[in-house]
Amino acid sequence: MKLRSKVAALATTALAVGGVTLMASPAQADLVTLCSGHGGAITLPTDLAVPAGKSCFLDGTVIQGDITVRQGANLHIVGGEVEGEVIVQKDAYFDASDTTVGDRVLNRGSFGTYLEESSTGAALRTVPVEGGNTDGFAFVVDSSVKSVNAEVGAVYVSGSRIGGAVKADGVEYADIYDSVVRGALTVTDPTAGGILCDSEVIGAATYTGGAGPVAVGAGEVGGFCSSVNYVDGDLSVSGVTGGVYVDNNIVGGDLVTSDNSPTAQVGDSNRVRGGIITEEVALRSLAAAVAEEFEAHEENLVEEVETARADTIDEALAAGPAF
Repeated sequence: MKLRSKVAALATTALAVGGVTLMASPAQADLVTLCSGHGGAITLPTDLAVPAGKSCFLDGTVIQGDITVRQGANLHIVGGEVEGEVIVQKDAYFDASDTTVGDRVLNRGSFGTYLEESSTGAALRTVPVEGGNTDGFAFVVDSSVKSVNAEVGAVYVSGSRIGGAVKADGVEYADIYDSVVRGALTVTDPTAGGILCDSEVIGAATYTGGAGPVAVGAGEVGGFCSSVNYVDGDLSVSGVTGGVYVDNNIVGGDLVTSDNSPTAQVGDSNRVRGGIITEEVALRSLAAAVAEEFEAHEENLVEEVETARADTIDEALAAGPAF
């Protein structure tokens, strides 16, 4: 992970209370607990912020407010609870394991967010900001999220339940494995395509534009996808370059492919309740090179998260107790 910047100057008044640093803003009476270091199973009746460039590791902590992970900072929380929202600022990192977030998680040009066995009460959002990280990531693993709305970086969902729609517009890629999306899935202009594998979409699934490849239900190469997809509405893939592969899907509406270059490869293992409107129907397998590209997405995920997590914990433990 890149080196983090030093703490920015704080234009607020600091109060020391029982070993906890509280920040009182001149404009409001709300209190903010600053975390630089590590903390345990306590309840903080305030908002929490990780100062710019610092690392915080929390185990079993309850935050009865919002969290802000400031520019270049890191926060890893295990077995915790956040009653409000989490805002992850430019080049910052947020990692939650076995943790509940009551409101949204918002990435603003961040390095990334990783949710594992966790849940949110609102959307996981990624938005670009000037000078922010354009290669960031939003990963949801074995978790429950209200919805996903991504406009930058990589989106990876595995073993998870999305309570509403998934929208990925202009992202690097959008990969969904072994998950349930209880709303529409819309992927627009991804630079490195996306895959829908062993999953259910309780709505329409639409892929439009981008360099691809896009694989929907295809790819029984070495057990790459072990089961079928179910799409409750229409399944549409159009305007994709770099390859389109559609097979092993149950589609409740129409199956449509159009304006893809090269021509979409649509296998004969699709079961379509509506009409099949496509340039070509051909039984072909997902190319091994394409399967390797999607597997590389997951490998990069593991490497980035393991590195970010290890660095966060090491830096927080070295900084000493936060509270």
